[in-house]
Amino acid sequence: MTTRISEVIHRWLGYEAVVPSIGGSFKDRTIHWLSLFRNRIILLTIGTFCAGLYMFASLGSWSNPNLFIIGILVGLSISAIVGIWYWRIFNEVLHDGPVVLWNQDNKTSRILTIVTVVVFICIPVLILQINVIPGVDLTKINAFFGGFVAVLFWGLLISIWIWESGTHHQLHYDGMVLELDKDDKYSTSKSNFQIKN
Repeated sequence: MTTRISEVIHRWLGYEAVVPSIGGSFKDRTIHWLSLFRNRIILLTIGTFCAGLYMFASLGSWSNPNLFIIGILVGLSISAIVGIWYWRIFNEVLHDGPVVLWNQDNKTSRILTIVTVVVFICIPVLILQINVIPGVDLTKINAFFGGFVAVLFWGLLISIWIWESGTHHQLHYDGMVLELDKDDKYSTSKSNFQIKN
């Protein structure tokens, strides 16, 4: 029964089985599951979503739902940019082979880094210490950042989901190199699918 439910969920999500169907110990299958890029991003998305809700709900910010929604909108826009940026990297992996993610230093990554630093460090300091915006306190900042953090990785997760479903390939990530998963049955056969950039 549990196996059947798992199969239905995988089919509904458009994913193949996340662990090899034959052989391997539980530890090996767990390591393989965690090495799939989408599974790492799923865990990261769930973690940041829960952190965002905690910031909004538990740090005294229930009275500021409008700021929470504004934070979600800002987070979604940055999340979409990250998803589009990674889509280009996924296509590079498919066409050119493994990519070292740490070497993906370009204009987009520098801009995203600067925006993140400004949003998470500079803005709260300016608001709280210099009182640039009168009436804004820590609970309002928590409401905004709760929404922002809650959706920050959704764009990347959706990008992976659509890309893997469309190309019938799974991405493997070892902490440094992003490549096609070697245990993926599609990566060993030649695909006639052409990616549209």
